[in-house]
Amino acid sequence: MTTVDPGLRQGVLGDAALFAGMTLPQDRARLAAERSRMPALDPVMRVDPRSPRPLTRETVAGRVELSPTIEATERIQRIWDQGVLESRQFAQSLAFLAPSWLGRDTGGCTQEDADCEDIVVATALRCSETVAYRRIREAHRAVDLCPRTFARLLQGEFPAAWFRELLRRSGSLTDEEMALLDASVSRWDEGITSEHFGRCLGNVITTLLERRELPPHLDVEARRRVELDHGREDGTACLQMTGPVPDVLGLSRRLDASARAVQAAQRRALEAGTTVPMDPHGEAAEAGRPLSLATLRFLLLTSAELDTDGVEVPVEAFRMNVTVPLFTLMGHSDAPGMLDGTIPIPADMARELAAGEEAWYRLLTDASSGEFVPAPAQRYSVPRAMREHLRVRMSTCAVPGCRRPASCATEADHIQEYDHADPSHGGRTSVDNLHLLCWQHHALKTARRIDPVRMPAAASPTGRAGTRWSLSGQMHVFQEDDTDLATPGLVADLEASWASILAARRERRERERQEQERWERERQAPDPPLSETPDPPPPDTANPPPAPGPGG
Repeated sequence: MTTVDPGLRQGVLGDAALFAGMTLPQDRARLAAERSRMPALDPVMRVDPRSPRPLTRETVAGRVELSPTIEATERIQRIWDQGVLESRQFAQSLAFLAPSWLGRDTGGCTQEDADCEDIVVATALRCSETVAYRRIREAHRAVDLCPRTFARLLQGEFPAAWFRELLRRSGSLTDEEMALLDASVSRWDEGITSEHFGRCLGNVITTLLERRELPPHLDVEARRRVELDHGREDGTACLQMTGPVPDVLGLSRRLDASARAVQAAQRRALEAGTTVPMDPHGEAAEAGRPLSLATLRFLLLTSAELDTDGVEVPVEAFRMNVTVPLFTLMGHSDAPGMLDGTIPIPADMARELAAGEEAWYRLLTDASSGEFVPAPAQRYSVPRAMREHLRVRMSTCAVPGCRRPASCATEADHIQEYDHADPSHGGRTSVDNLHLLCWQHHALKTARRIDPVRMPAAASPTGRAGTRWSLSGQMHVFQEDDTDLATPGLVADLEASWASILAARRERRERERQEQERWERERQAPDPPLSETPDPPPPDTANPPPAPGPGG
């Protein structure tokens, strides 16, 4: 049966009991009068999703089955309890990290204090310094900027997944905007679906962003960026570009038009039998067909020259290193190579890169540990070869937890300060007394907030050479030097192979010795005794016996 709203001109079709839950004409007038007397709500606060039926531990099983069994109900309730526990544990972890913020946005600490705190947290959590900062900032935003919603999370009333989504999507909001977001979200019903929560959260955040004087699509810092993802094990990386739709779409169309033009030129060259343009590896000529648009886009981007508007770009301080184990280079092993000391690449790719180079650089490593053998000390200025050696030994900034690549924006720093007045007194320019620091941590060391001391393998806690860092005199962290990961494995293989060769030699010598002893025993054994029965005489061939007669 379908009920039809008769409108204001019609009378009442039935009472409220007959049309339960339906807004009748006289109710509309009453609600309109009440709303006219209510103060205007903030648009953010008007987003108030509610569930028609409250969701509790006792009613959650009904969301899964209309007629749940006892076993199903108990199982769903155990999952509910686990969700409550997850929310409380997540809240506790945030509460532990929130004090490490140290009031950075209100002048509660200096930048050096904040940097040292990041290093301490990174060491305790066994993560990078960047991740530690993100965790601290996330905890600050949760505990200090969203106190109402955080209180519900701490009680287990607010799902942890919802709170993580809230923190992730609100990362660009100001403190004032976070306060409004917290006031709105903390009132939401936990019985709504996750999809409904996501839509309402997006509605509130979009409303807050639209209030800004600077529209979100013009916020350069938040909307325009290029990020590199090289944490892949298959030898590939991803360069991701994010920006306003018109800019990105315009670049995509220009790139696509260029790729199509080159593809058409390749097709014409193949038909005419002439040189194929933009075919550096000869793939189009070999296959007899033009390259795909995706491949051409990649070639166009990687071969493009960057327009810096007249700004001179300095020569790179480091070359791009590809470290290839000797056995991999010879084809006797498939141990991966390393690009810039941090990115593993497949053995075939490493061999292909090595085959295309005219000059190779040899690095010596200790056969037992894989530690790189130091180059000799020379003078105060660090020569290029020594810088390259440092970058191989430590592929990132030497400070524990810092993941800034050593190939860019790093400085070769003397661990024990170089004595310009008396160079022989200490602080030599040698690999053992040098490390690479990013500009931020170099400033911290200059300010005496962090102090490194080199430790030999015999005195280190791990049995390998490294650096012991003192952080503001309160905490000491040991950072082990990078090593060639392939060397110990190759040495173990060589030792095992040599042991098997020696064992085979011993076995062969043992067999030869036993054979020699057997031969000696046989040679020295006495001749056997003569037999008492004489041997029969040889037959007389000159006078053979007569043949028997017929009756014979």
